[in-house]
Amino acid sequence: MRNDFFGVNLKKIREQNNLSITALSEITGISRKSIYDWESGRITPKSFSTRKLLASVFNVSPFIFDNETYLKENPVITDILKRLETLEKKKL
Repeated sequence: MRNDFFGVNLKKIREQNNLSITALSEITGISRKSIYDWESGRITPKSFSTRKLLASVFNVSPFIFDNETYLKENPVITDILKRLETLEKKKL
């Protein structure tokens, strides 16, 4: 059975961090096509080091990408993200 959680979670985390595919590509050195293919569920990264690289960008565990429960709205995560957004707005 194919695991589509990786792509869905990657896209969700990327969008929560207000990053475009192009920006994520520039930060990681991973091609835009690969990121797009992962997010669309066509393929998943073969290398765990790729997952670790992506996780380091978002400061999350590399295992979060394959976690079905991350897809559900988590009130703790939602609260943290709201607080981070508020802090970012104060910096501007």
